[in-house]
Amino acid sequence: MSKGKRYILTITLLSFTVLIYSRINYTGFSYLLDLYRSIFIEICDVLSPDETDFKIVDLNRCKKYTYTYGKLPEGFIHFGHFLLFRAPRDTPIRDLARQSIIYTHYYRSYQLEESIREYNGLDSGLLGRGDTVFIPYSLPPYLPEVKKSIKPRIIFSRGIYYTGNSIGSVRILRRIGQIKKAGINTVVFDAKDVTGIVNYFSHVPAVIEFDTHRKRSIDNIDKLIRYLKSREIFIIARIAVFRDHLLYKASPQLAIQSRRGGLWNRNENELWVDPTNRTVQDYNIELAIELAEKGVDEIQFDYIRFPTLGNLSDAAYAYDFGRISKEETITRFLKRAYHEIARRNTLLSIDIFGVVAWSKPIDIRKTGQRIETLSRYCDVISPMLYPSHFNDDFEGFTNPGDNPYHFIFHGCKRVQKLSRRAVRPWLQAFKWRVSNYDETYIMDQVYAAIDAGAFGYLFWNASNNYDIVFSALRKMKGAKRRAHNHKTEKVSRESH
Repeated sequence: MSKGKRYILTITLLSFTVLIYSRINYTGFSYLLDLYRSIFIEICDVLSPDETDFKIVDLNRCKKYTYTYGKLPEGFIHFGHFLLFRAPRDTPIRDLARQSIIYTHYYRSYQLEESIREYNGLDSGLLGRGDTVFIPYSLPPYLPEVKKSIKPRIIFSRGIYYTGNSIGSVRILRRIGQIKKAGINTVVFDAKDVTGIVNYFSHVPAVIEFDTHRKRSIDNIDKLIRYLKSREIFIIARIAVFRDHLLYKASPQLAIQSRRGGLWNRNENELWVDPTNRTVQDYNIELAIELAEKGVDEIQFDYIRFPTLGNLSDAAYAYDFGRISKEETITRFLKRAYHEIARRNTLLSIDIFGVVAWSKPIDIRKTGQRIETLSRYCDVISPMLYPSHFNDDFEGFTNPGDNPYHFIFHGCKRVQKLSRRAVRPWLQAFKWRVSNYDETYIMDQVYAAIDAGAFGYLFWNASNNYDIVFSALRKMKGAKRRAHNHKTEKVSRESH
C-alpha cells in the first residue's frame, strides 16, 4: 500500500473512531465542548470586554438529554434522522404503527398507519417477513430529559380535568393555547378512571397480564407529556385507585368478596377491588411509579377510600396487612405510595370526600379517610367540595347547591385546620342541583377558594365542557373584585 493511501486510511479510521466515541459518550463530549467554549469566551472577555455586564443564556443548552433510540424493539433500524423497520415476521401495519408511535411526532396511531402506507406506497395492510419500510416523522436522536432530577414546587393551580378519551384527541392539544389564554395552567387527565381502563400503553406487568390497557385512548403519552411541558402546563395524572371496574372483572379474586359467597355488590353500578389486598395496592403504586418516571409533575389519587354504598356489612376483605381498621389501611397504603413517588421527584395529591372536611366520625369510619393522618403522606389535598353533593339542609341550607361560596370557603378552612398541606379544592363546573349555573356561580367558587387561602383550584366537568368556566375566568381578568355579601348569606340561612 502506498504512503498516500496509508495516510488516507489512517485519517479515515481516526475520524470514524472519534465519531463513534462522541456518539457513545455524547454527554461527556458535550460537556468538554462547553468547557472549551467557556474558556475561549472568558479569554475573549479579558482581551476585549463587552460594554454590557450580563449575557443572555439559552437555557435549552443546559438541559440534560436522553438518547431516543436506546432500546429499540426487534426489527427497528435507526441511523441519523431515519427510522426503518425490517419485519422479522408477517406484521400488520396497524400493529407496527402502535409499536413505533413513541418514536415519532404522531399522537394518534391511525395517523401514523396512514403515513406509513403513503410514504412506502403500500396497498396491503400486511408486511411480509423481510419487508423493509420507512417510518415517517421520527424523533431526533436526542430529546430533553422529562424525568425530573428535583421535586417540582407546588404551583398555584388553575386547572381543568380531562377524561382519557378527551386528552387522547388531537383536538384537545390544539386547544391548549386557548385554554392558557383563559388563565388555565394545569391539566388533570385520567391515567386510570373508575372504568379501570389504563389509558396509555403501560409496561406494568399486571397491566400487561390483565390487558387493562387494551382500550387505551392515549396512543403516545410521551408526546402528550412533552407537548404539555413545552406549553408550560403543569401535568397531573389522575388514578382512580380502589374503584376499578375492569380489574374487578379481569381478576375477581382481587374484588371485595361477599360474606355470603361470591363477589360483593356485583349487580350494582359501583365495582370495587379490595383496598386491603396487597396485589391491588401494588398495582396502583406501580402505575404511579411508571407515570412519575415518564415525567408528570404530580400523581393524583382519587377513590382512595372504601365504598360507602351498598350492604357494607356483607363486605369481606382479604386483610393482607393484618386486621387493621379502614383508616389505618388507607393511611398505610398512602404512606407506601408516597415513599415511592417522592423518590421519583414527583408530587402526590389525594382527593377526599367534601363531607370529610367536617370530620364526622361516621364518614371517617365508612371511607377510611382521616385528614390528619393522610396529610402526613401527600403534598396536596383536594377536597371535592361540590356544593350540590351535600345533603339538603346540611348546615341549615335547604339547597346547598345554590350556596357555592359557603361550602367552598368553609370546606377549605376546615381542611386547612386539620392538615399542614396545601389545600386545592375541586370546584363544581356542572349544573346538577343548581338553580342558576352561570359565570357568577363559577366566580363565587373561585373567590371563596382564594379568600380561604387555598393553593389554587381545579374544575370538574364529567363531559369536559368548560365554556362557562373559561368565560368566567376571562371576566375575572382585570375586573374589579366584588365583595362577597356575607350578610346576604346569613339572612339566607335564617330564612331556611
